[in-house]
Amino acid sequence: GFDLILGNPPWLKVEWNEAGILGEAKPLFAIRKFSATELTPERAKAFDEFSRLQADWTAELEEAESTQNFLNGTQNYPLLQGMKANLYKCFMPLGWMLAGQHGVTGYLHPEGPYEDPDGGALREVVYARLRAHFQFANALFLFSDVHDQTRFGIQIYGPLALSPAFDHISNLYTPSTIDACYLHDGVGAMGGMKTNEGRWNFAGHRDRIVPISDDQLKVFAQLYDEAGTPPRRARLPALHAGALSHVLQKIANHKVKLESLNDSYFSTYMLDETASQREGLISRKVGFISVSDFVISGPHLYVGNPLYKTPRQ
Repeated sequence: GFDLILGNPPWLKVEWNEAGILGEAKPLFAIRKFSATELTPERAKAFDEFSRLQADWTAELEEAESTQNFLNGTQNYPLLQGMKANLYKCFMPLGWMLAGQHGVTGYLHPEGPYEDPDGGALREVVYARLRAHFQFANALFLFSDVHDQTRFGIQIYGPLALSPAFDHISNLYTPSTIDACYLHDGVGAMGGMKTNEGRWNFAGHRDRIVPISDDQLKVFAQLYDEAGTPPRRARLPALHAGALSHVLQKIANHKVKLESLNDSYFSTYMLDETASQREGLISRKVGFISVSDFVISGPHLYVGNPLYKTPRQ
């Protein structure tokens, strides 16, 4: 095997995008975002209007479905079972397989493996191999073709360890901050994500390095995952400072939670948007309507104020 593997694998979701193929014949499909209920009749009209479109559409669908089935096949990528197919995830077990007994693998990719509710099996292996995880926000557009709010990370993997032990630094904007954190003596106050002048904070501090072990993963599992989730399958939060670990520990130890209120607790999951549109229960449109017909969604919510802002036209 290789002693060192470095890579920035493709951040590419493998998904069926019929607007692309339909839009080649009728640009309206690429310009407008049709809902699930609108798309079916519009697609049928387009098939009648353009004679070769259905054959081209079917060929593209077959290719996309075949690729998805291969990448989602448990015999090909067992650790990715249940997760949405993304090419960079397939490179993770491939890199570990190609690395030698003492080989090191360094990857740069999005934060999906640490956040996906269905990624527990992958995280269990990731944590056993991880030696360092440095999470970045794209505020400085280090990647010019990616949104400025996109989160991605540098992962340093080694051989499988008996128990997780890795360094975790979050809210980075430039790689130089990593070196500054390790060179810092730990003295003095640690800054926030921005300076007092409102600029992004690039300064390093020893407390920015959060050591993660089984103890921290146990707390994360209690706070962020379903009851009974094994600690080594817990999702990984972005901790700005090691001191916050003690805060999370106290919150995790608190006995009364929303779910313990039983019948008094209302779930935040109300309407499945795609299914509700398909059934004609809800529809997307711009305009002012009565409150009784209004469905509150993410952009409307803010602290203490359920009517935060009006969507842009």
